[in-house]
Amino acid sequence: MNTHPTKSIWTATPEDGDLEKISVGQAIVKAAERFGNQEYVVYACQGDTENARWTFSELNALSDRLAAALIQSGYAPGDKVAVWGANHRQWILLEYAIAKAGLILVALNPLYKSRELIYALDTAQAKGIFHADIIRGERVAALIDDIAADAPSLKFKHSFTEGIEDLFNLNAPVDQGLLNNVSADSVQMIQYTSGTTGLPKAPQLSHRSVTTSGRNGFRACGFGEGDRVCLGFPLFHIGGSGFGVLGSVMTGATLLPLVVFNARRTLDVLERERCTGFVGVPSMLIAMLEDETFTSRDLSALRFINVGGAPVPTELVIKCETAFQAEIANGYGQTECSGSMTCIRSKDSTEKKSSTCGKALPGVSLKVIDDEGSVVELGRQGELCYQGPGKMLGYLNLEDDKTIDDEGWLHTGDLATMDAEGYITLVGRLKDIIIRGGENISPTEIENFLLKHPDVDEASVFGIPDQKYGEIVCAAIRSRAKNHASADEIKAWCMDNISLWKIPEHINFVNEFPATPSGKIKKFVLRDQLITSLNNP
Repeated sequence: MNTHPTKSIWTATPEDGDLEKISVGQAIVKAAERFGNQEYVVYACQGDTENARWTFSELNALSDRLAAALIQSGYAPGDKVAVWGANHRQWILLEYAIAKAGLILVALNPLYKSRELIYALDTAQAKGIFHADIIRGERVAALIDDIAADAPSLKFKHSFTEGIEDLFNLNAPVDQGLLNNVSADSVQMIQYTSGTTGLPKAPQLSHRSVTTSGRNGFRACGFGEGDRVCLGFPLFHIGGSGFGVLGSVMTGATLLPLVVFNARRTLDVLERERCTGFVGVPSMLIAMLEDETFTSRDLSALRFINVGGAPVPTELVIKCETAFQAEIANGYGQTECSGSMTCIRSKDSTEKKSSTCGKALPGVSLKVIDDEGSVVELGRQGELCYQGPGKMLGYLNLEDDKTIDDEGWLHTGDLATMDAEGYITLVGRLKDIIIRGGENISPTEIENFLLKHPDVDEASVFGIPDQKYGEIVCAAIRSRAKNHASADEIKAWCMDNISLWKIPEHINFVNEFPATPSGKIKKFVLRDQLITSLNNP
């Protein structure tokens, strides 16, 4: 309800059970009791190695055994355990086992390069790491050995295959009293997200925050027992391990994660497994529509598609609803609020679906404020702020950060408007962040990296709109060298040192940067210049 008839402030009344405190371990225990032998996690059409089907009861029992083995092997409650790999089925098993043992999961992007891996492990003071055998064609165990000296807290290393099998072979006794003694208010997960300073931030999320937000997000989408939801989000992302994994366990839905997104394999999953829902980013929908087999597919079971992580143009909503014959819903959230803040409901009008990101989830309060911190009038632009059960406990590595103010409001850094019914429309960002296909990217981080190249004297990184990814990374570079490296050569140099999605897609060389009187680079001018040149080759 709107707590003031003319002001941009809204509180969504909690429904029964919406604010229940429950740990991640308790969530799978209760789901096993309620849903038993129903399928919970299904890996199908994933190639030769990842196909698997786990019921709620099976995954609960397996995670009990693995949690007991973690404790017996030397981990203690509160220890940080990193997970590094794509959407392997072991990722979900580990999420529950780590939670039951009272440990803290540190989610790592599988595309991290060595310097990014070192930063993440060292910041979290990770005691152990579980990893895929191969990432980008390289043996991961060797990569970890190479950086071990720079991550002195790391004591244990386990592969998703032999490492987990070795732990199971310990046959550690399961102490249900110990495993059920984890506080719902304790830290469950640390996820990294780009910050405006260039150093990744490390939001700490509690058990309660991720279970509650996951459940309420799934309910808002209309997902529940009997639904089969294909998950396109990566598990290292809050949309995967939070919204997807915990939303499904809290509602009794079957989850079908994609190991790595591939349009044709995703269509195989949707068709052969009779999926009723799909969750992913807009670029995935575009890729599926462009697949030559799309028109021959039987997707008649599909009824709901939830998209997030990037703006969803009106044209795409209309096109996808027609092509997939399913309702398209946009949602909005941040890692700092456990991934879910607002959501479109199935009963909402086409106008609301295509022009807003929905309204607050149950138990969530939202407000839009001006530069002075005052709540603005309805329809007026300002910064969106959040209060609710999904709010992070704070950043692990930024003790003096003011993202959460003295009154407990989380400042999103996003510009938005609110209408009289509480629907939120995003209009821009206060934060200097690029969002490419759902990934937050810090321009400062990339600028600092580019300056390490001997031919780069100054660099300015910014995003430009892109139909597929929402935004793409671009850079303007000033070089005093007469025969400086080309744009392609600089991209190739980047390939060896930073993750693929951070590499600028377009690089322009300039003689000087447009600047304000105070010397701040006018990135909007660089952005407009590049867009004009691309449109007029």
